[in-house]
Amino acid sequence: MCVQKYKITLFVFTALITASFIGCKAEQTVIEEMPPMEEQAVEKFTITETDAGKLKMILESESAIINESKKKAYLKLPRVKFYQDGQYSSTLVSESAEINLETYDIAGQGKCTVDTVNNENLQTTDLQYNAKKSKVFSNNDVVIRRANETVYGKSFEADTKLEKIVIKNQRVVLSKTGI
Repeated sequence: MCVQKYKITLFVFTALITASFIGCKAEQTVIEEMPPMEEQAVEKFTITETDAGKLKMILESESAIINESKKKAYLKLPRVKFYQDGQYSSTLVSESAEINLETYDIAGQGKCTVDTVNNENLQTTDLQYNAKKSKVFSNNDVVIRRANETVYGKSFEADTKLEKIVIKNQRVVLSKTGI
């Protein structure tokens, strides 16, 4: 009887161990793939554009949010240096901007200024830059200060050197020199 009791106890013990192993399923580790990031934040953002090996534009910004799917970068305090035939011509500064990463077109928001190598200064708001045409323009009020004149207008379109410029509803104030 003692041997039979031992066999029953051994059988129950074996059944309990087997049941415990069957009841405990092995946990599977699930590795989830990270979805692609829509936006990336970048500090000290810089883009350089060249044409036939010559500098055309250098864009620098304190920071940028880049949206890869939209091919756009949203910039804070951007500074754009324009070049013609590889020579520095002017600098555009705005409060913020959006740049198309395929065309390099820029939409400056807020106060925008353009300072040229010839000491000319343009001020407006919400200035646009068309990279293909190398033109800056705005449909907002504009002020251009040159050596002996200040030009006021309601909108403008110009090359980045401010040499070829069209201003709508312009008013020119001439300064006296030699005083």
